[in-house]
Amino acid sequence: MRVDLGDDRGRRRIDRSAAAVAQARQDVAGWLGARSGDPRFARFDNHLTVLGTVLGRMLDALAGRLDDLRTAAGVGAAYDGCRAVDTVLTVVRRTFDWYRERYDQRLDERLGPVLLAADEVVRSCWAPPFAALGRPAPTGPLAYVDPRFNAFALTRAAVPSQLRPPARTDAVGDAVRALLGELPIPTIALPEWSTREAWWLALAAHETGHHLQRDLAPDLAERTREALAAAVGGPGAAAGLPGERAELAGQWVAWQAELFADAFAAVMVADAAVWTVDELEHGGSARLAGGARPGSPYPPALVRRALLAELTRRVRGGPAEPFEGGAEEVRRHLAVVPAVAAALLALPVGGTTLLGLGRVDPGWYAARGRVASWAAALRRDPVPITSPARRTPPAARLAVQAGIAAATTVAPAALADVHRRLVELLRGCGPDGVLAAPPIPPGDLAAVADRLTGRLLGDPLLQELPESAVDGAPDLAAVAPCPPP
Repeated sequence: MRVDLGDDRGRRRIDRSAAAVAQARQDVAGWLGARSGDPRFARFDNHLTVLGTVLGRMLDALAGRLDDLRTAAGVGAAYDGCRAVDTVLTVVRRTFDWYRERYDQRLDERLGPVLLAADEVVRSCWAPPFAALGRPAPTGPLAYVDPRFNAFALTRAAVPSQLRPPARTDAVGDAVRALLGELPIPTIALPEWSTREAWWLALAAHETGHHLQRDLAPDLAERTREALAAAVGGPGAAAGLPGERAELAGQWVAWQAELFADAFAAVMVADAAVWTVDELEHGGSARLAGGARPGSPYPPALVRRALLAELTRRVRGGPAEPFEGGAEEVRRHLAVVPAVAAALLALPVGGTTLLGLGRVDPGWYAARGRVASWAAALRRDPVPITSPARRTPPAARLAVQAGIAAATTVAPAALADVHRRLVELLRGCGPDGVLAAPPIPPGDLAAVADRLTGRLLGDPLLQELPESAVDGAPDLAAVAPCPPP
Protein backbone atom coordinates (compact mmCIF):
# COMPACT_ATOMS: atom_id res chain seq x y z
CA MET A 1 0.00 0.00 0.00
CA ARG A 2 1.29 3.43 -0.93
CA VAL A 3 1.76 5.82 2.04
CA ASP A 4 1.08 9.52 1.47
CA LEU A 5 4.10 11.44 2.70
CA GLY A 6 2.88 14.84 1.56
CA ASP A 7 2.25 17.99 3.55
CA ASP A 8 -1.39 17.00 4.18
CA ARG A 9 -0.25 14.09 6.30
CA GLY A 10 1.57 16.43 8.67
CA ARG A 11 -1.48 18.71 8.92
CA ARG A 12 -3.77 15.79 9.72
CA ARG A 13 -1.41 14.58 12.42
CA ILE A 14 -1.34 18.02 14.01
CA ASP A 15 -5.13 18.27 13.77
CA ARG A 16 -5.49 15.00 15.63
CA SER A 17 -3.37 16.20 18.53
CA ALA A 18 -5.06 19.60 18.51
CA ALA A 19 -8.48 17.97 18.78
CA ALA A 20 -7.27 15.93 21.78
CA VAL A 21 -5.99 19.08 23.50
CA ALA A 22 -9.25 20.91 22.78
CA GLN A 23 -11.27 18.03 24.19
CA ALA A 24 -9.17 17.98 27.35
CA ARG A 25 -9.65 21.73 27.77
CA GLN A 26 -13.39 21.31 27.36
CA ASP A 27 -13.50 18.46 29.90
CA VAL A 28 -11.53 20.38 32.51
CA ALA A 29 -13.53 23.59 32.06
CA GLY A 30 -16.84 21.75 32.12
CA TRP A 31 -16.02 19.92 35.34
CA LEU A 32 -14.72 23.05 37.06
CA GLY A 33 -17.80 25.00 36.01
CA ALA A 34 -20.15 22.37 37.39
CA ARG A 35 -18.31 22.13 40.72
CA SER A 36 -17.69 25.82 41.37
CA GLY A 37 -21.35 26.49 42.18
CA ASP A 38 -21.99 23.28 44.09
CA PRO A 39 -22.16 23.76 47.90
CA ARG A 40 -20.60 20.32 48.41
CA PHE A 41 -17.37 21.77 47.02
CA ALA A 42 -17.54 25.14 48.79
CA ARG A 43 -14.46 24.41 50.91
CA PHE A 44 -12.44 23.79 47.74
CA ASP A 45 -12.84 27.04 45.83
CA ASN A 46 -9.11 27.64 46.05
CA HIS A 47 -8.29 24.06 45.11
CA LEU A 48 -10.40 24.44 41.97
CA THR A 49 -8.69 27.72 41.16
CA VAL A 50 -5.28 26.06 41.39
CA LEU A 51 -6.32 23.11 39.24
CA GLY A 52 -8.10 25.27 36.67
CA THR A 53 -5.28 27.75 36.30
CA VAL A 54 -2.40 25.27 36.14
CA LEU A 55 -4.07 22.64 33.96
CA GLY A 56 -5.67 25.25 31.70
CA ARG A 57 -2.39 27.04 31.21
CA MET A 58 -0.61 23.77 30.43
CA LEU A 59 -3.24 22.91 27.83
CA ASP A 60 -2.88 26.39 26.31
CA ALA A 61 0.87 25.84 26.07
CA LEU A 62 0.35 22.51 24.32
CA ALA A 63 -2.04 24.13 21.85
CA GLY A 64 0.55 26.83 21.21
CA ARG A 65 3.21 24.23 20.53
CA LEU A 66 0.95 22.60 17.95
CA ASP A 67 0.36 25.97 16.27
CA ASP A 68 4.12 26.38 16.00
CA LEU A 69 4.37 22.97 14.35
CA ARG A 70 2.02 24.07 11.56
CA THR A 71 4.70 26.41 10.28
CA ALA A 72 7.60 24.01 10.81
CA ALA A 73 9.21 22.33 7.82
CA GLY A 74 8.86 18.61 7.33
CA VAL A 75 6.27 15.94 8.06
CA GLY A 76 8.70 14.11 10.32
CA ALA A 77 9.13 17.19 12.50
CA ALA A 78 5.34 17.43 12.81
CA TYR A 79 5.10 13.82 13.95
CA ASP A 80 7.93 14.18 16.45
CA GLY A 81 6.43 17.34 17.88
CA CYS A 82 2.95 15.83 18.15
CA ARG A 83 4.34 12.78 19.90
CA ALA A 84 5.86 14.98 22.60
CA VAL A 85 2.61 16.96 22.96
CA ASP A 86 0.57 13.77 23.25
CA THR A 87 2.82 12.44 26.00
CA VAL A 88 2.52 15.61 28.06
CA LEU A 89 -1.23 15.65 27.43
CA THR A 90 -1.42 12.15 28.92
CA VAL A 91 0.25 13.45 32.09
CA VAL A 92 -2.14 16.41 32.27
CA ARG A 93 -5.21 14.23 31.71
CA ARG A 94 -4.20 11.65 34.28
CA THR A 95 -3.49 14.38 36.79
CA PHE A 96 -6.96 15.81 36.21
CA ASP A 97 -8.68 12.42 36.28
CA TRP A 98 -6.94 11.38 39.50
CA TYR A 99 -8.03 14.50 41.36
CA ARG A 100 -11.49 14.58 39.80
CA GLU A 101 -12.32 11.07 41.01
CA ARG A 102 -11.44 12.02 44.56
CA TYR A 103 -13.28 15.31 44.65
CA ASP A 104 -16.33 13.67 43.13
CA GLN A 105 -16.61 11.13 45.91
CA ARG A 106 -18.57 13.94 47.57
CA LEU A 107 -21.35 13.32 45.05
CA ASP A 108 -21.69 9.69 46.12
CA GLU A 109 -24.70 8.94 48.33
CA ARG A 110 -22.66 6.85 50.77
CA LEU A 111 -19.24 8.56 50.65
CA GLY A 112 -20.35 12.15 50.25
CA PRO A 113 -21.76 12.94 53.71
CA VAL A 114 -18.76 11.43 55.51
CA LEU A 115 -16.25 13.27 53.30
CA LEU A 116 -18.00 16.58 53.89
CA ALA A 117 -17.57 15.81 57.59
CA ALA A 118 -13.92 14.85 56.99
CA ASP A 119 -13.31 18.17 55.24
CA GLU A 120 -14.18 19.96 58.49
CA VAL A 121 -11.89 17.73 60.57
CA VAL A 122 -9.00 18.38 58.18
CA ARG A 123 -9.71 22.12 58.15
CA SER A 124 -9.83 22.31 61.96
CA CYS A 125 -6.39 20.64 62.13
CA TRP A 126 -4.87 22.47 59.15
CA ALA A 127 -5.69 26.12 59.84
CA PRO A 128 -4.69 26.63 63.53
CA PRO A 129 -0.93 26.02 63.11
CA PHE A 130 -0.61 28.64 60.40
CA ALA A 131 -2.81 31.06 62.36
CA ALA A 132 -0.57 30.54 65.40
CA LEU A 133 2.41 31.53 63.26
CA GLY A 134 0.56 34.49 61.72
CA ARG A 135 0.89 33.02 58.24
CA PRO A 136 -1.68 32.25 55.54
CA ALA A 137 -2.23 28.53 55.10
CA PRO A 138 -1.25 26.96 51.78
CA THR A 139 -3.74 24.76 49.96
CA GLY A 140 -4.99 22.22 52.47
CA PRO A 141 -5.21 18.45 51.98
CA LEU A 142 -8.00 16.81 49.98
CA ALA A 143 -9.53 13.86 51.86
CA TYR A 144 -10.94 10.85 50.06
CA VAL A 145 -11.91 7.27 50.87
CA ASP A 146 -9.61 4.45 49.78
CA PRO A 147 -10.60 0.91 50.80
CA ARG A 148 -7.06 -0.39 50.28
CA PHE A 149 -5.54 1.36 53.30
CA ASN A 150 -6.17 2.27 56.93
CA ALA A 151 -5.06 5.83 56.15
CA PHE A 152 -2.14 7.57 54.50
CA ALA A 153 -0.95 10.97 53.40
CA LEU A 154 0.18 11.58 49.84
CA THR A 155 2.47 14.59 49.84
CA ARG A 156 2.91 17.16 47.13
CA ALA A 157 6.07 15.42 45.90
CA ALA A 158 4.74 11.84 45.90
CA VAL A 159 3.50 10.44 42.61
CA PRO A 160 0.30 8.37 42.59
CA SER A 161 0.73 5.28 40.44
CA GLN A 162 -2.35 6.26 38.41
CA LEU A 163 -0.53 9.39 37.28
CA ARG A 164 2.56 7.65 35.98
CA PRO A 165 2.69 7.54 32.19
CA PRO A 166 3.07 4.08 30.72
CA ALA A 167 6.63 4.65 29.59
CA ARG A 168 9.25 2.83 31.63
CA THR A 169 11.82 5.61 31.79
CA ASP A 170 13.27 7.53 34.68
CA ALA A 171 12.85 10.73 32.70
CA VAL A 172 9.08 10.34 32.62
CA GLY A 173 8.92 9.55 36.32
CA ASP A 174 11.02 12.62 37.09
CA ALA A 175 8.81 14.78 34.87
CA VAL A 176 5.65 13.67 36.65
CA ARG A 177 7.28 14.19 40.04
CA ALA A 178 8.05 17.74 39.01
CA LEU A 179 4.42 18.29 38.05
CA LEU A 180 3.01 16.84 41.28
CA GLY A 181 5.66 18.52 43.36
CA GLU A 182 4.58 21.94 42.17
CA LEU A 183 0.83 21.36 41.96
CA PRO A 184 -0.02 22.26 45.55
CA ILE A 185 -2.90 19.92 46.37
CA PRO A 186 -1.83 17.19 48.80
CA THR A 187 -4.23 14.38 49.70
CA ILE A 188 -5.29 12.18 52.62
CA ALA A 189 -6.76 8.71 52.13
CA LEU A 190 -9.25 7.58 54.77
CA PRO A 191 -10.39 4.01 55.53
CA GLU A 192 -13.63 2.72 54.05
CA TRP A 193 -15.03 1.88 57.46
CA SER A 194 -15.16 5.60 58.32
CA THR A 195 -18.28 5.71 56.13
CA ARG A 196 -20.04 3.71 58.88
CA GLU A 197 -18.03 4.81 61.93
CA ALA A 198 -17.36 8.52 61.50
CA TRP A 199 -15.25 8.73 64.66
CA TRP A 200 -12.45 7.16 62.59
CA LEU A 201 -12.10 10.54 60.88
CA ALA A 202 -9.80 11.29 63.82
CA LEU A 203 -7.10 9.60 61.70
CA ALA A 204 -7.07 12.73 59.56
CA ALA A 205 -5.22 14.54 62.34
CA HIS A 206 -2.20 12.22 62.07
CA GLU A 207 -2.17 12.40 58.26
CA THR A 208 -2.51 16.19 58.32
CA GLY A 209 0.55 16.21 60.57
CA HIS A 210 2.63 14.69 57.77
CA HIS A 211 1.71 17.55 55.44
CA LEU A 212 2.30 20.17 58.12
CA GLN A 213 5.79 18.90 58.90
CA ARG A 214 6.69 19.64 55.29
CA ASP A 215 4.79 22.91 54.92
CA LEU A 216 5.37 24.73 58.22
CA ALA A 217 9.16 24.95 57.82
CA PRO A 218 11.58 23.45 55.28
CA ASP A 219 13.88 22.08 58.00
CA LEU A 220 11.24 20.84 60.44
CA ALA A 221 12.00 17.18 59.76
CA GLU A 222 15.68 17.74 60.49
CA ARG A 223 14.84 19.63 63.67
CA THR A 224 12.62 16.74 64.72
CA ARG A 225 15.52 14.33 64.23
CA GLU A 226 17.81 16.55 66.30
CA ALA A 227 15.25 16.84 69.10
CA LEU A 228 14.77 13.07 69.22
CA ALA A 229 18.52 12.41 69.23
CA ALA A 230 18.98 14.81 72.14
CA ALA A 231 15.99 13.42 74.06
CA VAL A 232 17.13 9.80 73.77
CA GLY A 233 20.88 10.29 73.79
CA GLY A 234 21.17 13.16 76.21
CA PRO A 235 23.40 16.24 75.87
CA GLY A 236 26.16 14.28 74.20
CA ALA A 237 23.98 13.01 71.39
CA ALA A 238 25.32 15.51 68.88
CA ALA A 239 28.89 14.42 69.56
CA GLY A 240 28.13 10.71 69.25
CA LEU A 241 27.14 8.08 71.77
CA PRO A 242 28.63 4.77 72.79
CA GLY A 243 27.18 1.46 71.66
CA GLU A 244 23.67 0.66 72.90
CA ARG A 245 22.63 4.25 73.53
CA ALA A 246 23.63 5.29 70.02
CA GLU A 247 21.61 2.42 68.54
CA LEU A 248 18.58 3.39 70.63
CA ALA A 249 18.80 7.05 69.56
CA GLY A 250 19.24 5.99 65.93
CA GLN A 251 16.00 4.02 66.02
CA TRP A 252 14.02 6.94 67.40
CA VAL A 253 15.51 9.28 64.84
CA ALA A 254 14.49 6.89 62.05
CA TRP A 255 10.87 7.07 63.25
CA GLN A 256 10.80 10.88 63.21
CA ALA A 257 8.11 11.35 60.51
CA GLU A 258 5.57 9.13 62.26
CA LEU A 259 6.47 10.48 65.69
CA PHE A 260 5.91 14.05 64.54
CA ALA A 261 2.53 13.09 63.08
CA ASP A 262 1.57 11.24 66.27
CA ALA A 263 2.56 14.22 68.40
CA PHE A 264 0.58 16.56 66.18
CA ALA A 265 -2.44 14.23 66.40
CA ALA A 266 -2.17 14.23 70.20
CA VAL A 267 -2.19 18.03 70.20
CA MET A 268 -5.18 18.18 67.86
CA VAL A 269 -7.41 15.31 69.00
CA ALA A 270 -5.87 14.14 72.30
CA ASP A 271 -7.42 10.86 73.48
CA ALA A 272 -8.85 10.20 70.02
CA ALA A 273 -5.28 9.78 68.74
CA VAL A 274 -4.59 7.21 71.46
CA TRP A 275 -7.78 5.27 70.72
CA THR A 276 -7.25 5.05 66.94
CA VAL A 277 -3.67 3.81 67.28
CA ASP A 278 -4.62 1.38 70.04
CA GLU A 279 -7.29 -0.09 67.73
CA LEU A 280 -4.93 -0.28 64.74
CA GLU A 281 -2.00 -1.71 66.69
CA HIS A 282 -3.86 -4.14 68.95
CA GLY A 283 -3.13 -7.82 68.55
CA GLY A 284 -1.66 -10.87 70.20
CA SER A 285 1.11 -10.80 72.76
CA ALA A 286 3.78 -11.41 70.13
CA ARG A 287 2.79 -8.25 68.30
CA LEU A 288 2.21 -6.08 71.33
CA ALA A 289 5.26 -7.14 73.33
CA GLY A 290 7.65 -7.59 70.42
CA GLY A 291 10.44 -5.28 69.41
CA ALA A 292 10.74 -2.98 66.43
CA ARG A 293 9.89 -4.54 63.08
CA PRO A 294 12.80 -4.22 60.61
CA GLY A 295 12.24 -1.28 58.30
CA SER A 296 9.03 -0.17 60.03
CA PRO A 297 8.55 3.59 60.27
CA TYR A 298 6.81 3.10 63.63
CA PRO A 299 8.07 2.20 67.12
CA PRO A 300 7.01 -1.16 68.59
CA ALA A 301 3.28 -1.27 69.35
CA LEU A 302 3.61 -0.95 73.15
CA VAL A 303 6.07 1.91 72.77
CA ARG A 304 3.89 3.81 70.32
CA ARG A 305 0.84 3.45 72.55
CA ALA A 306 2.82 4.56 75.59
CA LEU A 307 4.20 7.59 73.76
CA LEU A 308 0.76 8.67 72.57
CA ALA A 309 -0.63 8.25 76.07
CA GLU A 310 2.17 10.40 77.48
CA LEU A 311 1.78 13.02 74.75
CA THR A 312 -1.96 13.22 75.38
CA ARG A 313 -1.48 13.43 79.15
CA ARG A 314 0.79 16.42 78.68
CA VAL A 315 -1.65 18.06 76.24
CA ARG A 316 -4.80 17.81 78.39
CA GLY A 317 -3.26 17.39 81.84
CA GLY A 318 -3.47 14.47 84.23
CA PRO A 319 -1.25 12.22 86.35
CA ALA A 320 1.63 10.31 84.85
CA GLU A 321 1.24 6.58 84.27
CA PRO A 322 3.95 3.92 84.50
CA PHE A 323 5.11 2.21 81.32
CA GLU A 324 6.03 -1.42 81.63
CA GLY A 325 6.03 -4.80 79.87
CA GLY A 326 7.48 -6.25 76.73
CA ALA A 327 10.87 -7.52 75.73
CA GLU A 328 14.09 -5.99 76.97
CA GLU A 329 14.34 -3.87 73.82
CA VAL A 330 10.83 -2.55 74.43
CA ARG A 331 11.64 -1.69 78.05
CA ARG A 332 14.65 0.33 76.90
CA HIS A 333 12.39 2.31 74.59
CA LEU A 334 9.71 2.78 77.26
CA ALA A 335 12.31 4.29 79.58
CA VAL A 336 12.83 7.26 77.26
CA VAL A 337 9.16 7.86 76.39
CA PRO A 338 8.70 10.79 78.85
CA ALA A 339 11.77 12.56 77.48
CA VAL A 340 10.67 11.98 73.87
CA ALA A 341 7.15 13.26 74.55
CA ALA A 342 8.49 16.41 76.21
CA ALA A 343 10.92 17.03 73.34
CA LEU A 344 8.26 16.61 70.64
CA LEU A 345 5.75 18.95 72.28
CA ALA A 346 8.50 21.54 72.94
CA LEU A 347 9.78 21.34 69.35
CA PRO A 348 10.32 24.95 68.20
CA VAL A 349 8.12 25.97 65.25
CA GLY A 350 8.33 29.61 64.28
CA GLY A 351 7.80 31.65 67.44
CA THR A 352 6.00 28.87 69.29
CA THR A 353 6.16 25.11 69.87
CA LEU A 354 4.40 22.09 68.43
CA LEU A 355 2.06 22.16 71.43
CA GLY A 356 1.47 25.88 70.95
CA LEU A 357 0.32 25.32 67.38
CA GLY A 358 -2.88 23.71 68.67
CA ARG A 359 -4.00 26.62 70.86
CA VAL A 360 -5.29 24.01 73.27
CA ASP A 361 -7.67 25.03 76.06
CA PRO A 362 -7.27 22.59 78.99
CA GLY A 363 -10.89 23.33 79.88
CA TRP A 364 -11.97 21.29 76.86
CA TYR A 365 -10.91 18.15 78.73
CA ALA A 366 -12.36 18.92 82.15
CA ALA A 367 -14.98 16.61 83.67
CA ARG A 368 -17.74 18.86 82.33
CA GLY A 369 -15.73 20.33 79.49
CA ARG A 370 -16.69 20.48 75.86
CA VAL A 371 -15.52 16.98 74.88
CA ALA A 372 -17.48 15.30 77.68
CA SER A 373 -20.60 17.42 77.18
CA TRP A 374 -20.58 16.89 73.41
CA ALA A 375 -20.15 13.15 73.91
CA ALA A 376 -23.32 13.19 75.99
CA ALA A 377 -25.05 15.32 73.37
CA LEU A 378 -24.23 12.76 70.64
CA ARG A 379 -26.44 10.25 72.46
CA ARG A 380 -29.59 12.30 71.86
CA ASP A 381 -31.77 13.55 69.00
CA PRO A 382 -31.64 16.33 68.09
CA VAL A 383 -28.04 16.93 69.14
CA PRO A 384 -28.22 19.80 71.68
CA ILE A 385 -25.16 21.78 70.57
CA THR A 386 -25.71 25.42 69.67
CA SER A 387 -24.69 26.88 66.33
CA PRO A 388 -22.20 29.37 67.86
CA ALA A 389 -20.38 26.49 69.59
CA ARG A 390 -20.26 24.50 66.35
CA ARG A 391 -18.88 27.41 64.33
CA THR A 392 -15.63 27.86 66.26
CA PRO A 393 -12.32 26.84 64.57
CA PRO A 394 -11.57 23.87 66.88
CA ALA A 395 -15.16 22.54 66.84
CA ALA A 396 -14.63 19.68 64.37
CA ARG A 397 -11.60 18.24 66.12
CA LEU A 398 -13.43 18.42 69.46
CA ALA A 399 -16.49 16.80 67.90
CA VAL A 400 -14.55 13.82 66.58
CA GLN A 401 -13.06 13.29 70.04
CA ALA A 402 -16.56 13.41 71.49
CA GLY A 403 -17.64 10.92 68.84
CA ILE A 404 -15.09 8.37 70.06
CA ALA A 405 -16.06 9.00 73.69
CA ALA A 406 -19.72 8.39 72.79
CA ALA A 407 -19.08 5.37 70.55
CA THR A 408 -17.03 3.60 73.20
CA THR A 409 -19.70 3.99 75.90
CA VAL A 410 -22.97 3.14 74.13
CA ALA A 411 -24.51 -0.22 73.34
CA PRO A 412 -23.62 -1.70 69.91
CA ALA A 413 -27.19 -1.14 68.73
CA ALA A 414 -26.75 2.61 69.26
CA LEU A 415 -23.53 2.99 67.22
CA ALA A 416 -25.31 3.71 63.93
CA ASP A 417 -27.14 6.62 65.57
CA VAL A 418 -23.89 8.01 67.01
CA HIS A 419 -22.36 7.81 63.54
CA ARG A 420 -25.32 9.63 61.98
CA ARG A 421 -25.34 12.37 64.60
CA LEU A 422 -21.56 12.84 64.42
CA VAL A 423 -21.64 13.23 60.63
CA GLU A 424 -24.41 15.83 60.94
CA LEU A 425 -22.53 17.64 63.70
CA LEU A 426 -19.22 17.70 61.82
CA ARG A 427 -20.79 18.99 58.62
CA GLY A 428 -21.98 22.05 60.53
CA CYS A 429 -18.66 22.71 62.26
CA GLY A 430 -16.20 25.50 61.65
CA PRO A 431 -16.44 29.12 60.56
CA ASP A 432 -17.19 30.23 57.04
CA GLY A 433 -14.30 29.93 54.63
CA VAL A 434 -12.30 27.52 52.53
CA LEU A 435 -9.62 24.92 53.20
CA ALA A 436 -6.81 27.43 52.71
CA ALA A 437 -6.02 31.10 52.48
CA PRO A 438 -6.59 33.03 49.21
CA PRO A 439 -5.01 31.13 46.32
CA ILE A 440 -1.67 31.76 44.74
CA PRO A 441 -1.88 34.81 42.45
CA PRO A 442 -2.90 33.78 38.91
CA GLY A 443 0.34 35.14 37.53
CA ASP A 444 2.36 32.87 39.82
CA LEU A 445 0.23 29.86 38.92
CA ALA A 446 0.63 30.66 35.23
CA ALA A 447 4.40 30.82 35.68
CA VAL A 448 4.36 27.39 37.38
CA ALA A 449 2.31 25.94 34.51
CA ASP A 450 4.52 27.47 31.83
CA ARG A 451 7.68 26.27 33.50
CA LEU A 452 6.37 22.74 33.93
CA THR A 453 5.07 22.54 30.37
CA GLY A 454 8.34 23.83 28.96
CA ARG A 455 10.29 21.36 31.05
CA LEU A 456 8.15 18.43 29.94
CA LEU A 457 8.16 19.39 26.27
CA GLY A 458 11.88 20.02 26.33
CA ASP A 459 12.78 16.57 27.67
CA PRO A 460 14.30 14.62 24.76
CA LEU A 461 13.42 11.26 26.32
CA LEU A 462 9.74 12.21 26.41
CA GLN A 463 9.84 13.13 22.76
CA GLU A 464 11.33 9.74 21.89
CA LEU A 465 8.37 7.77 23.28
CA PRO A 466 6.52 5.75 20.64
CA GLU A 467 2.92 6.79 20.06
CA SER A 468 1.72 3.38 21.26
CA ALA A 469 3.09 4.15 24.72
CA VAL A 470 0.93 7.22 25.24
CA ASP A 471 -2.33 5.31 25.44
CA GLY A 472 -0.94 2.11 26.95
CA ALA A 473 -1.67 0.55 30.31
CA PRO A 474 -0.63 2.60 33.34
CA ASP A 475 2.44 1.75 35.32
CA LEU A 476 1.13 0.14 38.50
CA ALA A 477 4.43 0.25 40.36
CA ALA A 478 3.93 0.78 44.06
CA VAL A 479 4.02 4.27 45.52
CA ALA A 480 5.63 4.80 48.90
CA PRO A 481 3.13 6.96 50.81
CA CYS A 482 2.92 7.11 54.56
CA PRO A 483 2.13 3.40 55.17
CA PRO A 484 -0.62 2.29 57.52
CA PRO A 485 0.28 0.64 60.80
